[in-house]
Amino acid sequence: MRTPISVAFVLACAFSLGAQITATLNRLPEDLTEIRIRNNSAVSLAAFVLHLNYVHGCTQNDAPLLVYVDPLVDTATRPLPPNQERTVAPEGMVLGCFTNGKMVIRFPLFEEHIVTAGIFAGGTTTGDAALLTRLLSRRSSMLQAVEMSLDILSDAGRRNIPRDQLIEQFKKMASSVSRWYLPPEQQVGRDLYQSIIGKLMDLPEEPVGSPFPPTAFVEEETAMLNRQRVTLSESQPSLADAALIGR
Repeated sequence: MRTPISVAFVLACAFSLGAQITATLNRLPEDLTEIRIRNNSAVSLAAFVLHLNYVHGCTQNDAPLLVYVDPLVDTATRPLPPNQERTVAPEGMVLGCFTNGKMVIRFPLFEEHIVTAGIFAGGTTTGDAALLTRLLSRRSSMLQAVEMSLDILSDAGRRNIPRDQLIEQFKKMASSVSRWYLPPEQQVGRDLYQSIIGKLMDLPEEPVGSPFPPTAFVEEETAMLNRQRVTLSESQPSLADAALIGR
């Protein structure tokens, strides 16, 4: 691991199963936080999750911070190659806390121990069993969201559903997974539903009597969703084995 810049100091490192993954929490100037993950193995780290407890957040009862990086779900991310490291949370991460009825911005502090889990290319795993179960559960929830979106769009393409009605249907889907009592991995489909809502709203107005959604739009979206469905359903380790990892 490279030596941190002089203005930063290492608060803690967490090692998992032969130090295949190293998570490092650095404190930078102006109370900023930097979290870095290093892949010490000889193969690519396909996905990982970090679990951090707050020293102080907004309240003493703040839930732990979970940082997920999984290209199968978070399409803007990418695997971590062998013997490389990456910053996985923004340096300027802040908390919006209400104090005396006013919003106050605070910089979070975390406990020294960082719990890690990861999936390597080929499906081998490392780290905390409970976190691995949650990582796979997140993929399962995303697969469910993809399949439900496929069903809705395919049905809409056959039945010519009005724009407002179709948008409202996806809004209800997004709301259904935004409940405060659902764990983060079960809320993962919300971004997909909101993305489709945005695309539906941006579609140009068609002449009266034209089918909605347009056939070309349905074909393009369902093709993309089908590719994601196949990728998730065939991912390793098998989603069917997720319940066995924590045992």
